[in-house]
Amino acid sequence: MFHLNRLWGSVVPTQSVGTSNAPECYITKMNLDKISTQLIFIILFGVSCFLCEVKSAYSLPADDVTPIVNEEYFPAVHKAFTNAKKSILCVMYMAKLDKGHSGGDEYQLVLDLINAHKRGVKVLVVFDQNVKFWEKGKKRDKLERKSEYAYDLLLSAGVPVFYDSENRVTHSKVMVIDRYITIVGSTNWTYSALRKNHEASVIIRSRDVAVAFERKLEKIEKLSAK
Repeated sequence: MFHLNRLWGSVVPTQSVGTSNAPECYITKMNLDKISTQLIFIILFGVSCFLCEVKSAYSLPADDVTPIVNEEYFPAVHKAFTNAKKSILCVMYMAKLDKGHSGGDEYQLVLDLINAHKRGVKVLVVFDQNVKFWEKGKKRDKLERKSEYAYDLLLSAGVPVFYDSENRVTHSKVMVIDRYITIVGSTNWTYSALRKNHEASVIIRSRDVAVAFERKLEKIEKLSAK
């Protein structure tokens, strides 16, 4: 038998009970270091093999990425909607239109979706709605719809348009066009965002990126207005 000292030193041998003249077993510090090294190697090898199997969800190829900043946003999105051939998926946190100002850029983008629908493009729009969970008391349960007029315009034109779940904020500003062009960034469809604010978005031309976004966005719960 044997026992180890506290600092992984040499083993102090003791004679086994009931055994006479038996060979003594020794484990030296060298042997322990060797075993430790082998165990560390096995663990690191296993971790390395696991990491080789993990692929980043964001490492997708793109043909082109174009920044669109501030006033560059509207003409770029307007052109993309106008040239759409097959499909437009639009998930927008806020499209705040002024009924008395139908000439605004934000109004035109909604009209672009309607026009695309009329020429046979498959259009799907999702707007955010949510209860005011940051408020207290009765105000907390009040439902907020920031894109109500835009919703009504699209619905009256026959465009498939929905709200998300009221219990979760959909803060996305994403459009996927023809499963190839993805437009994503900070820009809402409001007068302030399109005319006054500093906003930053990108146009990504990539089928892989577009399909990845579509799969994620299609999982958003879609509800009709009551």
